[in-house]
Amino acid sequence: MSTPREGRRRRRVDARSKASEDGEDGEDDVSDAREEDDGARAVKAWLRENFLFAGAGATLLASASPEFRDVVASFGGAAGGSSGGLEKYAIAALFFIAGVGLPVRALKEAASDVSLNAFTQAFIFVFPTILVAAAAPILIESEWLSDNVVNGLFVLACLPTTVGSGVAFTRSANGNVEAALLNSMAANLAGIFLTPALIHLYLGADSSVDPIASSSKLLVQAFLPVALGMSLRLIPSVASAAEGGLKEPSKLLSDAILLAIIAKTFVTAEQSEAGMLDFNSSAHLVSVLLVFMLLHKGAIFLAASRVGAFEREDVVCALYMGSHKTLAFGLPLISTTFEGDPNLASYLLPLVIYHPLQIFASSLLARPLARYEKRRE
Repeated sequence: MSTPREGRRRRRVDARSKASEDGEDGEDDVSDAREEDDGARAVKAWLRENFLFAGAGATLLASASPEFRDVVASFGGAAGGSSGGLEKYAIAALFFIAGVGLPVRALKEAASDVSLNAFTQAFIFVFPTILVAAAAPILIESEWLSDNVVNGLFVLACLPTTVGSGVAFTRSANGNVEAALLNSMAANLAGIFLTPALIHLYLGADSSVDPIASSSKLLVQAFLPVALGMSLRLIPSVASAAEGGLKEPSKLLSDAILLAIIAKTFVTAEQSEAGMLDFNSSAHLVSVLLVFMLLHKGAIFLAASRVGAFEREDVVCALYMGSHKTLAFGLPLISTTFEGDPNLASYLLPLVIYHPLQIFASSLLARPLARYEKRRE
């Protein structure tokens, strides 16, 4: 009787063989017109994939406009940026969309691999928080980063893994996609409660975070919308729509909500003169984030490669899912947890900078990791 891993391996090899045969059969049909169409589609795909970051740049430019600031203020609510306006509903919608996008039924097989799941979750929450906590005194005493930005770095370390990009990169590198989906869902659900607790544990008396109050707030604004979205996805027609015609519109809507949160956060920070960095401070932060990424990914790969029970597809999964940090969940989660905190922008800044860095690094690793996994076969 074959094991689940052997079944996945056979399905993957068969798919590769079929793709190769199909490519050979259709090779003679390629034309100049099709190449032009492919080029146009590539440009459109690039624009769709980079919508969030292009929008973030446009948002920063537009923040100089008084009219734009008035719109942002109405999004955040009248009470000094409280979540009394549209923001709390937008955040709930963001989590609901994420819940609809989580394929619950595909995760049963992966749930039995306790060792891989425990390993991945440890590198999502435990290793990065210990790493940043150990480095924090050095960064502060050397004045390489300010206290608030170091606290933001720790907030980044406490966040769960990505919902979409980590799974997509795992698939492109021939990793264990079922385990990636499971760990994505488990980490983001756990992060609703675990992230505020870790932040409070680290910041202590200096923290504005009440873990009980934050968890209660996130229960309403995050957990319940996620649970509702996951429940609706159990309806076959909803699941089909989520993976079909509604996939792109829902992603664009999520990106638009994220842009609104970014705009509100940094406009508020500019008005309160809190948290924005000059060029040298930004360069320092980028250098720290790059070192953090290298140490995080390197530790995962070295440790996972030495676990005898792990296949190479499991190593790929652990590398991507263990080292990614979510922007889609992170922005609303941090905004809700630190609602009203004047240092909110400093807490968000490491995440906003880290996210495009991790996407770029992960895209560079996809082909080498696919070759690494394929050599085993």
